[in-house]
This record gives sequence, structure tokens and C-alpha cells, in this order.
Amino acid sequence: MARPGIYLRCSLLALIMATPSYAASSGPVALPVPSTPTLSPGAASPIDTPLTGAAETPHISDTTRPPSMEALMAVRPGYSPRADTGTDHDDAVRQAAWAYGAQGGLAARSFALNDMLGRYETTLDQTFDFRPLVLPAGSGQTLLRPPVVSEAQMAMALDPSGQTARETRRIFRVTREAQLVSVPPQWRTWLVRSISMPETPPDAVRPRTRHEVEVWREGVARGWAAGERQAVEIFLDDLARLEHDLIGMARYRVLLKAGKVEAPEVAFFQRDTTGGKDVLREDDTEIRIRSQPGLDANRAHWHVGEDAP
Repeated sequence: MARPGIYLRCSLLALIMATPSYAASSGPVALPVPSTPTLSPGAASPIDTPLTGAAETPHISDTTRPPSMEALMAVRPGYSPRADTGTDHDDAVRQAAWAYGAQGGLAARSFALNDMLGRYETTLDQTFDFRPLVLPAGSGQTLLRPPVVSEAQMAMALDPSGQTARETRRIFRVTREAQLVSVPPQWRTWLVRSISMPETPPDAVRPRTRHEVEVWREGVARGWAAGERQAVEIFLDDLARLEHDLIGMARYRVLLKAGKVEAPEVAFFQRDTTGGKDVLREDDTEIRIRSQPGLDANRAHWHVGEDAP
């Protein structure tokens, strides 16, 4: 299962390095927003989704294209009869320009990455498909997102005193607990990021003379490059977490089939009616995870087979 993710990761890395910031083109670009559920919006309320993890898709509110680097370089202060000069003011202008450019570069590159994800949305839906991994929690709409299990091979630990050593062929560890959710996880939760527009510096640190304009432009350019690098690093970290969680959930399903991990204990509390006065609930079912899945070290419970890990 990890092989398609590796191929797609290499493709995304190549696209990141080749994709421009798109800051100079005009018009907003549709972000990869998940499809709207078919349920009635009028029936929605905080009471209807009381479970942690019920909302799996991010809400992306910013669709406005960030300003370009040229626009940030062209920022000038309002009218001032006295222009500050000297090295101290140059340093203030340079620092403000760097911070302003870094914010702009981060926003522009994040916007371009979201646009790239939108163009490859179909491929990403097929590669990072969590639907076969989630478990049903009862006969209703509630699902159980499996825990994430990590694996380490050929581990070795040494005692600080140098008197004891431990060599282990393989170590499994539960790094994220199971959760009740309303929909299967989606890659958008990991990869799609909201965009914050750069905040314009105050007039006191904006360039006023030709020399300060040069200082400002250089600072914006350097900050812009740093912001773009940060956006790419954030994206790569998010992509690594996505692959880690997807493989970890798949590993749990394999270990569950092999008997090396326990199934979660889920309790159901059924009531015909609840509430009263202002709120009345009919056929109310409360679902609760009573015990989280744990790794089973008892070999007698394992199912030894060719496909067992």
C-alpha cells in the first residue's frame, strides 16, 4: 500500500519545485473543497454532532489570491514632511521588509500548493483512500476511525551504564487512538491549508528615500524566498504525516486480522425518547468507545499465516 503513495509523493515533489507562485495571474482559483453532504442543512446543529472528530474536512474560507512580490515591493508610506535617515532606520526598514516578504511568500506558495492539489484531486482521492480502513460503529452513520500503529525494525537500546542492551527485531506502537467519526478521513484534512494575507507594516518602517527603497526591495525579496521555503517545508511535513497515518491505519487492520491487536470495545445506549420541553429526541442512540484497542503480546491469540506480519 505504501508504493502508490511513494510514487505520488515523488510526483508532488517535482511539481512543488516546478510550480510558480501564481501570484501574478488574476482571478481566484477553486480550492479542493470536499463535496457537500446530502443531508438537510436545516437539520444541522451542535447537538447533532457531539462527537469528537465528527468534522473531518477543513473549512477553507480564504479564496482571495495573495498579493505578488512586486506589489509588496511597491508599498510606500503616507505623506510625511520629515524623512528619517541613518543606519538605524535602514535596519528597521530591512527587518520590516523581510517579515512582510516572508508572510507574502508563505501565502503565495501555500495558495499555489492548494491550486496544485485541486488539479490532482481525483488522483489524490484514489491514492489516499481511507474508506476501506474505517470500521462501522453499529448500523447507523457513525464510523470508527482505526488507531495509527507505527512499526520500527531492527531496534537496539543501550543502558546508560553500558551494562545492558536490548535488540528487537520489530516494535509496534499505537501512536494515535481510535475515534468516532461521521465520514471517512480525507487527505484534505492533512494537505489543504488556510491562507493568511500579509499584514502591511506601519508607515514608520516603510521606505521614504531612494536608498530605503533599495533596502526595502532587497528585504522583501529575501523574506519572500524564505516564506516560500517555509510553505514547501510545511507541505512536505503534512504529506509525511498523511502517509504515516494512512499506513498506520492500514497496519492496524492487518494486525487486527493477525490477532496481534485488540478490537475496540464500543458501547451502545439505546433510548426510545430523551429530552423534554424544548428538545425531544426519538430513537436516540449514544455510541461510546469504552476501551481503546491495545496490542496483544499473547502469542496464543495470534493467527499465524503466510500473510501475517
